Amino acid sequence: MESTTIPKQQQLDRAETGVFKKIMLELKGYLEALLVAFLIVTFAFNTVGVVGSSMRPNLNGGVGRASILKSLFTGDRVFIPKYDTWLRRIGILGNYQRGDIVVVREPANAPSAVMGERRQFFIKRVIAVPGDHLRIDAGQVFINNYPLDQSFISSSGEITPDPIFFPLVSQENGLVNQFYVDWIDTSYGTKYPSLPYENYIAKPWPVNNKDVRLYYGQVLDNLAPVSKESKENTAILVDLIIPKDHYFLMGDNRESARGGSEDSRYFGPVKSISIAGKATAVIWPPKREGNWNWRSLTPPAGFANIPQP
Repeated sequence: MESTTIPKQQQLDRAETGVFKKIMLELKGYLEALLVAFLIVTFAFNTVGVVGSSMRPNLNGGVGRASILKSLFTGDRVFIPKYDTWLRRIGILGNYQRGDIVVVREPANAPSAVMGERRQFFIKRVIAVPGDHLRIDAGQVFINNYPLDQSFISSSGEITPDPIFFPLVSQENGLVNQFYVDWIDTSYGTKYPSLPYENYIAKPWPVNNKDVRLYYGQVLDNLAPVSKESKENTAILVDLIIPKDHYFLMGDNRESARGGSEDSRYFGPVKSISIAGKATAVIWPPKREGNWNWRSLTPPAGFANIPQP
């Protein structure tokens, strides 16, 4: 019987082919895992860590933005069903509801975005939906002329909403001519809006002022008609009518001394397309201070009493 000797080069080629196959199989496994993960995150569900104090007392943001990594481990983590988002975008599900908690892309005219920081995602509560009339009178939110029960914020005693007025304007010949706001100069060379509040009325600025238009142009473009009977060039509170495909969002923490929320009071209603999903439950950590922390996130009861516009 003759023995066959495989040439050395052919042996090397076979060895290289075997190594290549092993590498390709390994890469295939990683790629399949990444594809599954992508499909799950895009179409099935996602989880988001709460960072910062803007949703206190109802969501815990951990140690705060001073240490993002620590906050992600110590703060609440919420469940986001992504199929809900896609079903809304293709019209199968309707609008988000008042009181829903949503994750949203920071709009370009948000003060922190204007300061040059990266546009981040943040978590806020839907306060008013398209067509609603909204105003804030000394911290009390009115929706469709009905005072929202804000005990879901204040009942714990941790947060007392700042007594701000929004939107506060003046009129001349029945047309809005000034918007009341103060400006805080930032180290970035930009201005941060400071709204008027009880016992302090900010300075009126022409509605065509560039900073007023930047932060509040959309608000001014969607105000309810002002009464010609109101005294001219005098501060009056009017309703903002939430435009189509927009939502008015606020954080639950509305006390600036406790790291209050930057929200629609400072950049106006946000487009529905900016909403990345609705938070439906807190899934982590399971316990906090000895009590169960797992819970569903449903709109506070007070939102059910809001009449239609």
